[in-house]
Amino acid sequence: MRSALCLAAAALAAMALLPAGPAASQTGSLLKSVVPGMGSEEAPAVWKVCEGEDGATPDKQIEACTVAIDAGGETDTVMAGAYVNRGNALSDTGESDKAIQDFNKAIALDSKLAAAFAGRAAVFVTKGQLDFAILDFNQAIKLNPKNADTYYFNRGTTYSIQGQYDKAIQDFDQVIRINPKQSAAFNNRCFARAKAGQAQAALPDCEQALQLRPYDADYLDTRGFVNLKLGQLDRAMADYSDALDINPKLSSSLYGRGMARLKKGDRRGGADIAAAKAINADIAAEFARYGVK
Repeated sequence: MRSALCLAAAALAAMALLPAGPAASQTGSLLKSVVPGMGSEEAPAVWKVCEGEDGATPDKQIEACTVAIDAGGETDTVMAGAYVNRGNALSDTGESDKAIQDFNKAIALDSKLAAAFAGRAAVFVTKGQLDFAILDFNQAIKLNPKNADTYYFNRGTTYSIQGQYDKAIQDFDQVIRINPKQSAAFNNRCFARAKAGQAQAALPDCEQALQLRPYDADYLDTRGFVNLKLGQLDRAMADYSDALDINPKLSSSLYGRGMARLKKGDRRGGADIAAAKAINADIAAEFARYGVK
């Protein structure tokens, strides 16, 4: 199950970085004037780092994109791409307000750049501004239907966080129609259905997610939640224990197993619940919102 916000974060972090770099011959002289000692042969490397190639860290991306942005002299579309890449990196480092500023600048330069709206939407989700996030995902879908599976997935996850489960399920339906091997869409549709009180209908989605991606702690956690909702306590405990074997710090699995154990009269449940609350103080309230008390 995880927390709903973490579910979204995992999906939204999968956004591909936008290729922004122009040809070396176009940028070499500009970057040389910004970075002392940089020749034309080094200019493409700056753009590659800005685009996140070769495992560049977010801090390095921010530095490289800043060099490219300060150099200027490129088309609005190219510069918008640099702002998007820096915005994504700033978001990764937790600098949400600066990230939004960069996405705003990208949109001002190129109002048809879907990645800018999607990137800004991702930040709105982390800030809890879900209505704004959905508006931006709507625009991203409109501008780039070819990437609709990613944008539908992220909008569906946002709807699920917001409690609009029917809309979330519809978006996950779209993702699965486009890409029937998208395990995360099956997992998130399973979770949305379970939260909506459709636990029996949710279970096949969890099974499919695990068939596509076995031994995923989060998917096992989701199926554990569904089994808990169905009153299948032994199965729930087994799923939660398997998830914890993979990720011992998964608070929702600790709490869910604790609840199942207590319902079975097993006093070890109290220790599980205490451990879960030590990791996530809001875990009890989260389960209560989903109808598990």
